[in-house]
Amino acid sequence: MDTQRTAAALGVDFGTHHTVATVLRVDGRRHQLLFEGSPLLPSGIYIDNDASLLVGRDAVREGRRHPGRYERNPKLRIGSPSILLGDKDIPIREAVSAVIGRVLSECERVAGPPQRVTVTVPAGWGPARRHVIGDAAASTGAAALTLLPEPVAAARYFVEVLGHELEPGRSVVVFDLGAGTFDASAVARTAAGYEVLAVDGSDRIGGHYLDQAIVEYIGGRYEASEELSERWRSLMDPHSGAERQRLRFALYDEVRDAKERLSRTVTADVVIPGFAAEELLTRSELELLARPLLEQAVAITRAVVREAGLEPERLAGIFMVGGASRMPLATTMLHQELGVAPTLIEEPELVVSEGAVTAGAAPAPPVAPPVPTQVMPAAVSPNQSVPPAPSPATPTMPPAPTQILPPAPPPDRRSPALLIGIIALALAVLGGIAAAVYAYGNPSGTITGIETDTSEEGESAEPGADDSGTDGGTEGDEAADWDSAEVVDTEITTASITVFTNAEPSMTGCSAAIDGPHQSRFVSELSCTVIVFEELYASSPYEIWIYGPGQDREDPESTPIIERHSTTAVTGTVYWDCPQTLHYCQEQGGEPGVSPEPERGHEAVDYAAVGEVFDLVCYTEGDEIVPRGSDEIDGYHDYHPGKNQSNLWIRLEHGPGRYGYMPFVWLIVDGVDLNSTGELPAC
Repeated sequence: MDTQRTAAALGVDFGTHHTVATVLRVDGRRHQLLFEGSPLLPSGIYIDNDASLLVGRDAVREGRRHPGRYERNPKLRIGSPSILLGDKDIPIREAVSAVIGRVLSECERVAGPPQRVTVTVPAGWGPARRHVIGDAAASTGAAALTLLPEPVAAARYFVEVLGHELEPGRSVVVFDLGAGTFDASAVARTAAGYEVLAVDGSDRIGGHYLDQAIVEYIGGRYEASEELSERWRSLMDPHSGAERQRLRFALYDEVRDAKERLSRTVTADVVIPGFAAEELLTRSELELLARPLLEQAVAITRAVVREAGLEPERLAGIFMVGGASRMPLATTMLHQELGVAPTLIEEPELVVSEGAVTAGAAPAPPVAPPVPTQVMPAAVSPNQSVPPAPSPATPTMPPAPTQILPPAPPPDRRSPALLIGIIALALAVLGGIAAAVYAYGNPSGTITGIETDTSEEGESAEPGADDSGTDGGTEGDEAADWDSAEVVDTEITTASITVFTNAEPSMTGCSAAIDGPHQSRFVSELSCTVIVFEELYASSPYEIWIYGPGQDREDPESTPIIERHSTTAVTGTVYWDCPQTLHYCQEQGGEPGVSPEPERGHEAVDYAAVGEVFDLVCYTEGDEIVPRGSDEIDGYHDYHPGKNQSNLWIRLEHGPGRYGYMPFVWLIVDGVDLNSTGELPAC
């Protein structure tokens, strides 16, 4: 083996917004992988026209032009089985594998294949989500794979790279403030290694939320001018077109740059795209906006210290991790609250990957078959503590042979799991007919043509059910020409599907049926070249039958063109911060309910976890919800910083073929404007 072209170890921090990787070479040198000149690889994925997945800045660039094909934060979707990109469902493991695979490819290019790979995961994750990451990494061929809790990697960096003393029995608190999430952990040194004593966090604290607060603050400066206020609203409007969307992206880039400069200076200018103007932002203004978020983070950290039972003499330090932890106010508030001066390095976003590669320098412990991935537990008993890593100098020993870890084998063909899968597939084929069982309304809709027959929700538009009274076609040459017709293209939005065929432009007399879980329709006397289905629902699968001139859908000899497409997915993240000091919130168990109808909002057919992501269908009106309040006497039970009161209710899929409603104030649909429903159509 050529040791000059073989990396000893690779540490990967798969983050919410960015992924960072560190390489340890066999001669002991350690350095960051660079992706287009930056150590920060955007974690987003984009599906191209040829169904290939783009990762990193290529995905970001394309995602700005076609957001329906882009997922910015696949790590937040780990709890879902798949992600809908365009009209294709991408298994979540495949999405994660694409990101980690990009990292491994870059490592092989610049340093050679790594002998060992360590991927970090949040300490609070359970086995299901950890295994998704482990299986995804294993599918890329990662050798001697280990999953390591993120705060353990940070603690190792604190001790083994920075050189801080951490005797057995003492602990370090890891304050991890990233772009989209915050985690606080207490990590103890034990005789056998490291142990996570307590962990807590929030996915509503992070740099992204501070960016939004800054944008809203700057926008408030234009309220006095009617003209400037209107231009600002146009800039913020998600429906204002592609050019405005590009300007909005540029604005948020400006805000992030200014925020980072204010960590080093006291003032920064923010260029407002499309306004030919600059706005001055001061550090004191930034701290005023950041303080509410940081107060929540400090409170969580204080609770973690208390939960871990740490006395001052057992606390060795507070380690600041994550790019957003650079803010001077964060260290000041922590010092004031806990009485310990935090440790902050110049590039805190690189800590976890460097700590992981330090751990990866150790010889891989034997793994009992058939388990391919070693999972370092987040919280373990003293005799199961995560062992400390040896000094980076140890790679001078002969390298261990690379172990290629295959994905888990498929189930036995005779296994109950396969039988269940076959039954599920059969049920899915019949879904267009059975979907009415789960529907709650009868929405109207149109197809471009002369006649529209909107059936009751759930009534199938399958051939043979024609009650329109029309024959839907013409005779002669057109019918013969239709025999060679085929679909050449489709255009899909959140509320429409347009089908293009290669029929002659003058050909008319076609008919079409469309069937989905919420709508079933049949229409005749259509153009045969362009067939438009409008007023559809988002995130919904549809089956389409197109009949040529002279064809009768009651005639078994008629052979329609059959297409299956899904409207563009719109997702919503559950957003609920109900204080557990209120009896109402205690009864809810910290989870908002899914109601069968807006008029029956007090009933719950299911409960949703905070941070859970759902496919959204449409919105309608119902009871108005006040998103924040002071006590139970006033009836204000729901706390949602940044959300306005609203009477909108969102229809969503909370299980296969199961639909219900949730108040809009409990969901984030547009991450930029928390009070926008984005491209979601009305019910």
